[in-house]
Amino acid sequence: MGRTFAAFVVAASLLAVASSEASAWVCFATGLGSSGRARSYDIIDAKLFALRRCERNSPVPICTLLWCRPGG
Repeated sequence: MGRTFAAFVVAASLLAVASSEASAWVCFATGLGSSGRARSYDIIDAKLFALRRCERNSPVPICTLLWCRPGG
């Protein structure tokens, strides 16, 4: 009984660590008359996608990242 419980505790802790490592990043960029939000498991991809979405819809393709945070 004790070994089963210990194995369960170890499995639960490993699952918690694995799920926190796999959280996605959300980034938000803004520019002149446009903004872009993107989500990816890689922070670099999230930044690039947010900037591209902002620049694609902006009359002047100059955008700045406002924030990136883990989310979701």
